[in-house]
Amino acid sequence: MLHLHRSERADALVDRLGDILSSPLPDPLQSEVIAVPTRGVERWLTQRLSHRLGITPGAGRSDGVCANVAFPFPGRLVGDAMAAACGIDRDQDPWRPERAAWPLLDLLDEHLGEPWLTTVSGHLGASAGDTVQDEIRRSRRFSTARHITDLYDRYSVHRPAMVRAWGAGDDVTGAATPLPADGTWQPELWRRLRGRIGSDSPAERLEGACADLAADASLADLPARFSLFGLTRLPASYLDVLRSLAVARDVHLFLLHPSPVLWGRVGRLAGADGTIKRRADDPTAEAPVNPLLRSWGRDAR
Repeated sequence: MLHLHRSERADALVDRLGDILSSPLPDPLQSEVIAVPTRGVERWLTQRLSHRLGITPGAGRSDGVCANVAFPFPGRLVGDAMAAACGIDRDQDPWRPERAAWPLLDLLDEHLGEPWLTTVSGHLGASAGDTVQDEIRRSRRFSTARHITDLYDRYSVHRPAMVRAWGAGDDVTGAATPLPADGTWQPELWRRLRGRIGSDSPAERLEGACADLAADASLADLPARFSLFGLTRLPASYLDVLRSLAVARDVHLFLLHPSPVLWGRVGRLAGADGTIKRRADDPTAEAPVNPLLRSWGRDAR
C-alpha cells in the first residue's frame, strides 16, 4: 500500500519515520531503504534517527544508532526496480545516456548535412566554410551527442507518452500537439537511434515493467517496506513504478508541504485524477493567497 505522510515541518516527518522504523523488518539482516533527494538529507536523517532508534529505555535518552539503512536516490531505486522487471543490468543498459551517446555520435557523423538535421548541422558547423570557428564547432560533436542523449533520457522520465508516440511515428510534443518544423529532427533522430540500439527505450518498457512488478513482488530486490523522504517533486513515471511496488509492499512517501489548506485547495483544482497536462493550463498557480507561498510553493503544489 502507498502511504502518504505530509507536514510543514521536517522534524515532524522524521519523528513519524522513526516510529515506523522502530518496528523491525521480518528479516533482521535486510537493510531498511529510504530514498532521499540529496546526501545532505541523508546525513540529517541519519543524525535525527540515531536519537530515536536503538536508544536505551528511559526518559530523555538519545544514545541510539542509525545503522543498516540504505539511502539511494529515487532515480536509482526506480531504475533498479524497472531493470529487474525487464531482466536487464541497469548499468549495462544501452539506453543509459553515457552509452547511447556513442551510437548517436555515429548517426550524427553519417547524417550531418542532410536537410532533416539542419538545426544540428548549423550548430556543429557542417554547412559552413573551412574556418577556425567551424573547426571549433565540429569539435563539439561528442558533447552535443551527450547532451542529446541526456535530453532523451529526461524525456523518457518526464514525458514517456511523448516518446512512445515518437516510436509510433507521431512527431508530437508532451501535450500531444504537433512539433514545430524546427523540432522534428528530435523524434527522427530518436527513431534512428532506437533502430541502431535495437531495443525498446525506457519509456517503451515502462508499462510492461509496472505490470510485472505488480504481479510478482519478488522481481524487485526491496524489503517489505521502504520510504521516500523529503522529495520536492516526483515524475509521473516514478509514481507509476511506486504504485506497482506498493501492491505487495508498504511504500511510505514523506512530503514537506507548507499549508494543509493549500493542499486541499490544490487537490480540488487538479481534478479527479490529480494530473495537469500542461503548465500553461495549471489551475493551481493562483491557488495560494499568500504571495510568498505562491512564489516558494511551486514544487509543493
